[in-house]
Amino acid sequence: MVYGLVQFEAEIQSLNQIRSRVIYAESDGPWIEGRVEDLMVHFTYASWTAYNLGYALSMFLSSKEEDLGRSISEMMTRMISSMGAIQLAEIRLTPEAINELKKDRIEP
Repeated sequence: MVYGLVQFEAEIQSLNQIRSRVIYAESDGPWIEGRVEDLMVHFTYASWTAYNLGYALSMFLSSKEEDLGRSISEMMTRMISSMGAIQLAEIRLTPEAINELKKDRIEP
């Protein structure tokens, strides 16, 4: 993990089946499984951790259902903006592109 970065990862199956984790240089958190409410609490923890450490926050969301993934992404982007984020960027990849990215071990 890159120093100075808190990474929030979420795998979205449905509104009732989501798992997420927080990773940064000093910690590799476990996967937390729950619903969209649990996702928001876990994301708030990631944001607060990044703020307290003075680190940047990176968010990685994946979902097989494009509309669901996009809706949650937009909700979380609005939340980040309301917290005063300075810079936002969004990259969308197909499952094949994600697998190729993982295979090539390219770091974002």
